[in-house]
Amino acid sequence: MNLARRTRWPAASLIVVIALLAWGGIGSTGIPASASTPHASTSTLTIGTTEEPDTLNPLTTQLVTAFSVIAGVMEGMIGYNSSDHIIYRLATGYNVSKNGLVYTWHLRHGVSFQDGEPFNAKVVYDNWKAIMNSKFGAYSQQGWDHITKIKMPDKYTVVMYTKQKYAPFAYYVGSTYLSPPKAFQSPKYDQQTFGRAPVGTGPYTFVKWVSGQYIELKRNPHYWGGLAHIPTIIYKIVPNDNTLMVLLKTHNVQMTPYLDALHYSQVKAMPGLRLVTKPSFSWYHIDLKNIGFLRDTKVRLALAYATPIKEIIARILHGLASPDPTDFPPASPYLDPHISIYPYNLAKAAKLLKSDGFKKGPNGTLEKGGKPFTIEYWIPSGEQQESEVQQVVSASWQKLGINVTDHQQDINSIWGPNGYQFNRKMTGGAYSWFNSNDPDDSFYWNSKDIPKTPTSSGGDAVEYYFKYPWQAKIDRLTNQGVATINPAQRKKIYWKVQQLLHQQEPVVFMYSQKNIYATPSNMKGFAPSAYNDLLWNVQDWRF
Repeated sequence: MNLARRTRWPAASLIVVIALLAWGGIGSTGIPASASTPHASTSTLTIGTTEEPDTLNPLTTQLVTAFSVIAGVMEGMIGYNSSDHIIYRLATGYNVSKNGLVYTWHLRHGVSFQDGEPFNAKVVYDNWKAIMNSKFGAYSQQGWDHITKIKMPDKYTVVMYTKQKYAPFAYYVGSTYLSPPKAFQSPKYDQQTFGRAPVGTGPYTFVKWVSGQYIELKRNPHYWGGLAHIPTIIYKIVPNDNTLMVLLKTHNVQMTPYLDALHYSQVKAMPGLRLVTKPSFSWYHIDLKNIGFLRDTKVRLALAYATPIKEIIARILHGLASPDPTDFPPASPYLDPHISIYPYNLAKAAKLLKSDGFKKGPNGTLEKGGKPFTIEYWIPSGEQQESEVQQVVSASWQKLGINVTDHQQDINSIWGPNGYQFNRKMTGGAYSWFNSNDPDDSFYWNSKDIPKTPTSSGGDAVEYYFKYPWQAKIDRLTNQGVATINPAQRKKIYWKVQQLLHQQEPVVFMYSQKNIYATPSNMKGFAPSAYNDLLWNVQDWRF
């Protein structure tokens, strides 16, 4: 399950909520100079965000903000509407064999990529080969890694043979954004050139990306699904939340997705805007690298007891989030309702650490075996809300005698190959994964998804150095979960997964925040949900 798409995919994705690069030019008022961005009008929708994509290559990004843009340019064989019903996009239908091992996809005729290349069965085959080619570095291979061979009986039929039953196969494979043949000319082209200028079959075509300023899209006049209503979309990148608030108020930005709860009341009072709030599949957490003292379950549980989740939800998030004790958010039909977050209890946390052999040294820092308990706490830079949460959690952990050092870093660095996850220090990193509506928990916890190198596929980076002692059990359960087709039986398995995660607390599970969107009050057709990327039905938006 992941964000990567909605934080959604790449084939599933994960995806992470982040903040990014600084603006290139500031006018005398402190607002980005308007000359650097195309003028907004009734023929243009300007979407403002503090988050800049790392790449617009759907196979290598893991960021929600990237998929927000990609969804307007590229498509998969299927998608999902706001009611979680399948929409056929580049496929017109698919069939599954009785044994559940063969999937036959019937592709749409007469579709071309925006560069004129035809869409056909060979395109699907080429995407599979690229995803499974380690040189291309696809962030996720979920679903695609179950394919043993692909046959193409004709130009518009794809037959996929799988090695075992995999319940969410159609979701992950069918929803993957498909790239044209030229994207795979070489790994370097795929990662650098295509990632800066994507080509798809969607309702909008990519025009330009001015780093730190904006990404421009124009409607695709040859889109198979009909002409979009809004001629131009500008995805405007601003340096921080304060600037974004000014631009919304002055209508230089007409829309913003994934608004922080911190600014909800402020935006609600702005004329000409409408706020839309929806549940999400996000689960915000502090990942704990499985190294040093953090390999000890008592230590992780102590950190959970020392994290004031309900206070954060009430005071910082203004109630626009729900406590989430595992990686299944409240919006998921697979949530185990019998599990609750660990209550805030510093005395119990201290008792756990004491029973584990920790004592305070001369300077008041907890020690064990002569080694001080020091942990680096990382968040992406640029977002006030994330910073406030970090301050509250750090202060609480420090009350136990833990030496916590706060760190903020731009997204390209923090989750890049030289990021905190790949050093041998005790670290925690706070962010949200966005799950899919068809769960596969293996991406987070299964040993097969532990990255082999800092640039390899897999979402289980917390185990990069050491596996959990209970690894065999979580492997078995997550494997059973995806191999079980019956929903009721799958739910029982995922309840066991959640119970194990709650007992072990491999990360500090915190909350699921609602998705908040600010849109023009006169715009119709906008229908967001937990199941979709931002521009999933952009062709239906109109003023």
